[in-house]
Amino acid sequence: MREASLCATCVQRASIIVFKESPLMRPGLAPWVAFASLLFVACSSPVPATLEFVDQSPAQPRLGEITTLRFRAVDSRGQPQAGTPVSFSLQSEVPGVELSPEEGVTNAEDGIVSVQVVARGGRVASVVVVATATGDGESKTAVSPVVSFAGTTSSARQFTFQCGSFSGPGSGLHHAIGAWDETRNLIAGVKVSCIAHVGDRNGDGIIGAQVSFLTEAGTIGPSAVSATDVVGNAEVLYKSSLPLPEDVQPVDFTWSPTKDETHTGEYVAPLWMHPFLWTENPLASYGTQINPYERRPEPRRNDPIRPGKVNNPRDNLVSLIAITSGEEAYDDNNNNGQWDTGEEFEDLTEPFVDNNDNGTWDPHERFVDSNGDGKWTGKNGRHDASTLIWVQERILWTGWAHALDGPEVFRQIRPLPTVDPTTFIVDHFGSQTVEFLVSDPWYNRIAQNSEEDGCNGGASGPVKVAPTLTGVALTYPSFKFESYRVQDIHEPPTDGGEQPPINSPPAPWTVAPTCYYTAAQLEGHSVVIVGPTVSGLVR
Repeated sequence: MREASLCATCVQRASIIVFKESPLMRPGLAPWVAFASLLFVACSSPVPATLEFVDQSPAQPRLGEITTLRFRAVDSRGQPQAGTPVSFSLQSEVPGVELSPEEGVTNAEDGIVSVQVVARGGRVASVVVVATATGDGESKTAVSPVVSFAGTTSSARQFTFQCGSFSGPGSGLHHAIGAWDETRNLIAGVKVSCIAHVGDRNGDGIIGAQVSFLTEAGTIGPSAVSATDVVGNAEVLYKSSLPLPEDVQPVDFTWSPTKDETHTGEYVAPLWMHPFLWTENPLASYGTQINPYERRPEPRRNDPIRPGKVNNPRDNLVSLIAITSGEEAYDDNNNNGQWDTGEEFEDLTEPFVDNNDNGTWDPHERFVDSNGDGKWTGKNGRHDASTLIWVQERILWTGWAHALDGPEVFRQIRPLPTVDPTTFIVDHFGSQTVEFLVSDPWYNRIAQNSEEDGCNGGASGPVKVAPTLTGVALTYPSFKFESYRVQDIHEPPTDGGEQPPINSPPAPWTVAPTCYYTAAQLEGHSVVIVGPTVSGLVR
């Protein structure tokens, strides 16, 4: 403190001595001049031994936010150096980025000096700040890490909503759960995790965004509201329960769905259901040539258990939506970070749950009243920079067939049921492939959510069953094409031992494999289907 007080007054006192004396100095004046010179030297701030970057807050700034960078001056003893002037500059000029202040002085407690950075432009910017301390004809510099500014708001273009985790957290590819038994009775509590990803228009995840969820059937909970994590993901648990999916009438699939002021333009069924290959009776028409570019009739059949019911795949297609606040998607043609007149944008309707898959709201369907006028509103014809944005996900509820469903949902392909068993020969050390089609009562593939799902076992005679198609189902057409191999139980010797003899005469065998299909990733039960009984001979 004493040294600081001396420095605060030394310049003024030294100036008085110099300007009040004549050029002809009296004897004894020289020591005072020398003393003044020493004061000047003592008061000038020496360059620090080290100037270092300390930290940045916040760590992930967004456009328009103030970001504080801190630097520290350290003297030759390794102690914080106070009173050191430090100037700040950008390593490269970036439009819209400002520094405040451009100069500062390290404080007495810890030798730290701060500078604030603000990116006011509409586009993402990255900058590097350079701090410079100068003294005694020398200078020290410290360079900050790259400071990146992300966008300011959630974008409808980046908003993603999918159920199940397939290739890691946040990814979705599990499109179906097993929610019905063979009598069409609900199996409640079958679960799947659904993940919404919120990002800005530049692809950066939004942290802490509030996401709400609504569903046509089942339950999203427990709160139906979730906040995004550090990468912009919000997870919610979905499970089968009342209410049930809406029973809808079969329609045609077309590549040109209606898109206007009140219609979203969504396909009547997601493409992972293969609606471009629909036929009214898909198992019966298997193997026939289908033109996927034509209008395709949805599969349908009279339910043999429930009088008056017509089963079709979309009876169990459940619509879910995720909702958050943000901006409508647009094409930023001039790259200025904001929507300008003439730029294409995606106009959104108010969020609604599309129970009947027709792409528009109907009076019985749930919706969110964004503008508070007490009714559902379609597209408003203008780009909204701040509104409720939303995205739809759809999943299937599947079941398994009753004996009364009969051959309409089950068909043997290879060998044909009419083939003479004595002609279906498995060679010595060889195998034969068996193929069949199986569907649930609504002409949907049965939910298949485990890597182990497939057909195995059920062999009688000197053969064994080897599954050929196992794993998680990636798409859900109108049926499952199932396949397995019937192999000779004998294996060629590998150690030079005696080769097992050929069966003479050929030995008979029969196979009726058990096929397992897991209802859900989370604590899913297994649906068990017995494959067709196939017989033959093995040499």
